[in-house]
Amino acid sequence: MNNIIETHISKTQKRLKRYCSIILKSKYDRNVCEELIQTYIDARYYNFGVDDKIRVFYRRIYEALKIRANELIKKENENEANVENTLMLFQYFFYFDFVRKNIEISDVIKKISEKRVNKFNLKSAEDDDFENTFTKIVETDMNEVNEILNGYDSDEFELEINKIIPSNNTFYRAKLKYNFVFPNVFSKEAIEDTFNEDIVNEDKLFVEYPMIAIKALKDILDGNFTKTYVVDFSTDLFNKKKKLEQLLTILDCQASQDKISFEINYSNFCDNKDGVYELTKRGFTFCLRTKNDMPKLTEDELKILNIFNCVIVDTYDINKKKYKKLRTLEV
Repeated sequence: MNNIIETHISKTQKRLKRYCSIILKSKYDRNVCEELIQTYIDARYYNFGVDDKIRVFYRRIYEALKIRANELIKKENENEANVENTLMLFQYFFYFDFVRKNIEISDVIKKISEKRVNKFNLKSAEDDDFENTFTKIVETDMNEVNEILNGYDSDEFELEINKIIPSNNTFYRAKLKYNFVFPNVFSKEAIEDTFNEDIVNEDKLFVEYPMIAIKALKDILDGNFTKTYVVDFSTDLFNKKKKLEQLLTILDCQASQDKISFEINYSNFCDNKDGVYELTKRGFTFCLRTKNDMPKLTEDELKILNIFNCVIVDTYDINKKKYKKLRTLEV
């Protein structure tokens, strides 16, 4: 299984670099292009280096780009015209990377074509068939992205996503549901028990994790960085290193880790602390779900819980008043 979000981001970087090269031709400045693309990726896919006071997503990204462009000119002595020409292109790239929508791509490319003649003064721009060639390239790239976004749609499985508590707009519980039709001789309870058996529970994560990665990617493409999805995790996988790594590969990048947390209970945490600590060092996050039979925790045991992204607290948890320093959701 490949890392869905990381692969998409990597391909986006390569596409933008290619676009700059094709559009600017002899005016293409590789260093300026790569610097601005990295700034764009940081702002667009990680919400990093942006002014959160700017509410409109594309303006937030463009402001980060302008700041970096200014640094390139004033602090790093890059050619001002090269920087300004490259910066200008990102206003159009927003449409190719789904930041801005509701406009025909051919119209965007027509505007770029005009800039190549009137602004960039490219001698060959008037007769190089740019519009037709570039339109095909961009449409092919955008179709590839749409295929990925829809590639995990399934009639057999679906993700059921709900707020963990109605008043909280940050944490959502994602559960994989099946749509199989079984003969009437099998009871619903028997089917559910089979679907949630340990080995089946592990294997269905190979379906659930790509689907939640796609959901997270769609959020990011829409500029939503606030939602966190809490998903199933089997601590039995700590004893199956190869299988665990195959699963983690799907989500092993910062953009995924910022959006997705693994749920475990306190008993499983206590039995697998080393494994949990190791994964948190790698950037993965966990949410702890307590139960009504939680043991009474000492101050030292409570401090350890800081490792969790949040604690989903059972109403009858004896410790619930002691979690004040932690991010909690009482259910």
